[in-house]
Amino acid sequence: MYLTDDVAKQKVLAEKYGGVVSDGYRADCARIDSHEPWEYILGYADFLGCKIDLSYKPMVPRDETAFWVQRVIEEWKGAGAIKAIDLYAGSGNIGVALLKHLPDALVTFNEIDAALMPQIATSITVNGIDASRATLIAGNSLEKITGTFDVICANPPYVDPRGEANMDPEMRFEPHIAFFGSKDGFGHHRELIREGKKYLTPQGVLCVECDMTQVDELKKILESTDWNWQFWNDPYGHEGVMVLRP
Repeated sequence: MYLTDDVAKQKVLAEKYGGVVSDGYRADCARIDSHEPWEYILGYADFLGCKIDLSYKPMVPRDETAFWVQRVIEEWKGAGAIKAIDLYAGSGNIGVALLKHLPDALVTFNEIDAALMPQIATSITVNGIDASRATLIAGNSLEKITGTFDVICANPPYVDPRGEANMDPEMRFEPHIAFFGSKDGFGHHRELIREGKKYLTPQGVLCVECDMTQVDELKKILESTDWNWQFWNDPYGHEGVMVLRP
């Protein structure tokens, strides 16, 4: 969540230092001035009422992602013991929110960076979730996924490498792999359009975050498939989530 530097400093002062100005606080202000995400300084972020550990400095959870994940949660409330998967899990924010707000759900987390697994496990524990409801898999995209799921949520790397020079300065502190995963930003979307159906139950849904500038091209790809598809808007009224159903 982007805040002005002054607001971020006040948040850090209140939450990390209990309102007491100290040398440590001044050092953290210098980190904020250098554009380091304030969530890294706190060590966690809030995501749909869940405390997400950021000790290993994954991509910081975004409000845009929370917006559509809340919609998924509302759609599946009361559905019972569904199976869901958080692909390209990163901090695990999506999967943790599903576990927290869908109390009968079983959730698999799939993340390329095995080093993030302890961090995801920490977030599960911190939020009072039974760890037996979660399965953690270290794998790139789909190669280790087996079985079918009612809900597949994916926030893959989708930034076009040609746009790297224009990234916000805060993003340069976050892992490169969280933003750049293919030569044009569409690689994971094409894979999920091509392969995703085999991992869905008949009543399932596959939700994939994308950039609004990619929507027209994704629609062209989808027109030649037998998916039932639509695009959900982001908080700003732009199409930003590809939603696929069998």
